Amino acid sequence: MKRLLTLFLALVMIAGCLAGCGGEQSANNDQSGDANNPEAIDWPKKDIEIAAAYTAGGTADTCARALGAIMGEYLGVNINVVNVTGGSGSIAAMQVDGKPHDGYSWLGDVAHTASGFRVMEYADMSWEDWYGFYGATAPYVLFVAGNSPYTTYQELFDAIAADSSIKWGNAGFGSINQLTGQLMLDTLGLKGTTVPYSGGREAAVKVIAGEVVWSWCGISDIMDLAVSGDIRILGVCDADPLHVEAASGAYDAPSMLTDYPEMETLEGLLYWGIRVPRDTPTEVVAKIQEAFEYAVATDEFKEYCDSNSLTPSPACGLESDEMCARLESIYAWGLYDQNLAADGVSPEDFGIPRIEDFTYPTNDRIAAITPWP
Repeated sequence: MKRLLTLFLALVMIAGCLAGCGGEQSANNDQSGDANNPEAIDWPKKDIEIAAAYTAGGTADTCARALGAIMGEYLGVNINVVNVTGGSGSIAAMQVDGKPHDGYSWLGDVAHTASGFRVMEYADMSWEDWYGFYGATAPYVLFVAGNSPYTTYQELFDAIAADSSIKWGNAGFGSINQLTGQLMLDTLGLKGTTVPYSGGREAAVKVIAGEVVWSWCGISDIMDLAVSGDIRILGVCDADPLHVEAASGAYDAPSMLTDYPEMETLEGLLYWGIRVPRDTPTEVVAKIQEAFEYAVATDEFKEYCDSNSLTPSPACGLESDEMCARLESIYAWGLYDQNLAADGVSPEDFGIPRIEDFTYPTNDRIAAITPWP
């Protein structure tokens, strides 16, 4: 419980760093070039591709498409999205990393994604290998199929307490979705049986098909399925209840924090957007950042967020770096503590501090990463 309380305090600190893009740059930012004059370079000359790390229809996919459409208009090229799933986002990340780092290949994912690759031994990379541009956030929700016999979260919790073999679907082995789902069960003193899929959206489809009984993901991944009545949201991990205008009749999904305030530790973990490799030319990164800042300020992006139950939360520059560093401490150590890390691998091996020991920059490695233009 002490560790969960510490995690909650850390999440409050994360929220404080999301005031927007930019911020003062570090004193060692001695990059040269035309970063202060993005129009000076002839880029882009061709279309750009975003590899969305999770399934079509999920928020990593739809947010990448929303940002890509607006940023493409600003840059004067098409930005196309392809879905590259698997490995809790590592397959897409490795695909982008394997292409030239020239600004024409981006990654669409969630801010925490790369923070678990090393402890899972999925890929030898982490957040500091990328520049992150994050546009929106949303709370977790607990849901079942629309025809499920469970109509409240307490009914479901009571059933799990009586039968730990009840299956739930997660967004991929080692995903933050799996981690937080297990933390929720631990917080409630419950055990569960989980099945990994390729994203929260796919897990929702499997709930509807009856392969698993329940799942847990960001509301933006499945709100349309709640509206159609294919799933029923039993509770939301947020201070406020969630109103659902379902086809079968409107209802309010209650806040689970009312009965279980200790679940506050699971708030504030989901931030969607795009990344580009950290060694992308400085002038190109400056133009990407300029296009991103334009996109997140548009009514079009705000309308996308509103229609998908997202809250705009633009972060890039040093705010993005600090947020990702904090999420790395939470996520990597959470995987380790839940026995989801690779055998014999500890976050300590990579100099990742526990969140209660976190300071930013945490060590010389992070202090020395390529600064923002």
